[in-house]
Amino acid sequence: MRLLLTTIQSGCIHNKLALKNMYSAVADSPADVSVKEYPEEMTLGEMYDDIVRGGYDLVYFHTNMRISSRIDSLAELVKKAVPVVNIIVGGMEVSFGTRRYMEEHPEVDFVFRGEGEMILFSFVKTLLTYQFDFANIRGLAYRDNGTIFVNEFPEPVDFDNIPFPYEREELSSRDEVYYQSFRGNPDRCAYSQVLPDRTIRTLPLGRVCSELRYFLIKEVKSVTFIEKWFNYDVDRAYKIWDYLISNDNGVTTFVFDINGDYLDDETIRLLSGAREGLFEFNMDIESTNAEALDAVGRKANIYQLMYNVSKLLQTSKVRINSYITAGLPYDTPQHFERTFNKAYGLGTATLNIRILRLRKGTLLREEADRFGYVYSTRPPYQVIANDFMTAPELIRIKDVAKITGLYTGTDAFSQSLDRIFRDTGARPYSFFSELADYVQRNGLTKKTGRMDDLYRILYAFAQRQYDSSNETLRLQVLMDVIHDDMEKSMSPEEVKKFDRKGWEL
Repeated sequence: MRLLLTTIQSGCIHNKLALKNMYSAVADSPADVSVKEYPEEMTLGEMYDDIVRGGYDLVYFHTNMRISSRIDSLAELVKKAVPVVNIIVGGMEVSFGTRRYMEEHPEVDFVFRGEGEMILFSFVKTLLTYQFDFANIRGLAYRDNGTIFVNEFPEPVDFDNIPFPYEREELSSRDEVYYQSFRGNPDRCAYSQVLPDRTIRTLPLGRVCSELRYFLIKEVKSVTFIEKWFNYDVDRAYKIWDYLISNDNGVTTFVFDINGDYLDDETIRLLSGAREGLFEFNMDIESTNAEALDAVGRKANIYQLMYNVSKLLQTSKVRINSYITAGLPYDTPQHFERTFNKAYGLGTATLNIRILRLRKGTLLREEADRFGYVYSTRPPYQVIANDFMTAPELIRIKDVAKITGLYTGTDAFSQSLDRIFRDTGARPYSFFSELADYVQRNGLTKKTGRMDDLYRILYAFAQRQYDSSNETLRLQVLMDVIHDDMEKSMSPEEVKKFDRKGWEL
């Protein structure tokens, strides 16, 4: 029996480990098991050719909302070409609304719901022993004589029984690896997908440190922890961070998703001793509107969070990426603008804007009518409007998100933006909103793909603001500051080319 475990690269950190963990569940079985992660840029035709050539009896596709349409199309092609092949699809995207999914996709023979390792193990076992006992495999959905059966979700996997996913893989200093130290989601807000059993299962600290040591010895480029709110257990997070600081190899970066609420003084003191580049934290602010946070079940103390983050930024070299969300209940455009300004003022390395998505299986999707949500019923299920924001207002925020992403996140414009804000007194959201309008109005969108043109656009936009307030002398200083930023972010040859062409767009 030949089994292929496959997916398409999508940037989803959970997909990175899913196939490795599932392979470990059946690697020692008599089945001939292969694993392939197809590059995102590969065409469906190329993937299809490769799968059909393989002569597999079963093909498992691990999906998520970013790649679901491509996976569905690929599965349909493979099934048409080889009708006898069994098509299996798994992942959170198909763990909810499973029956409807199978009704809409007759090419899919089986669906794995929830954690897939033990489902796959039991599934392969029942096939190899010719028992075909599908009814007793929890988490399995299947067809029998034209009828769809959807079994209840499986019991939580004993996470400590899942082998180290890299024990069969040779790593090098170029590798960016993904790691999971616990299962379960401490963030149970109304727009998070959470399986019915919410048990949090942690690996023993000894095993975690031993496996992290392997990455340190191999001097991999980075290790990204895929779990949400890594520091939900403050003491546990402290011990792991302390271990990494004490055993720092000087090159590897460790990336965590954290809850800023849980950063206490003792932890901040510990982190202040970490090497620059050792830690990178991704942190959700979401909103500074307490009513919005309460409506989605987030009990965050936003002021404590901001105080903790400010203190960490002042005392440590930890890189922090912050995230805010547009489209939450009770969040008007004015509320969002206030959130943006406060989050920008923290001075985190990046400020990322997300538009709310109402994914399958989330409480907020079930209560969409309560808040007047209009959203796409196809992935990625992005909110179009609600009772508090119109569609044009959300589109405007998308434009601000794009322009903010272009001009923040690196030091390429840091001095220039600081100078403009000091000279003009502009508030961050108003500035980026007006800059986005300027780019759209003047047809400059295509020019935002080049760094030199981004400097020209910034200067041309600032020039209008300085001229309107008769700040011509300050404008000349700003030109010098922009040029300084340029010299730090572009090569000498690129700067010379810029100077020859000049500031005109």
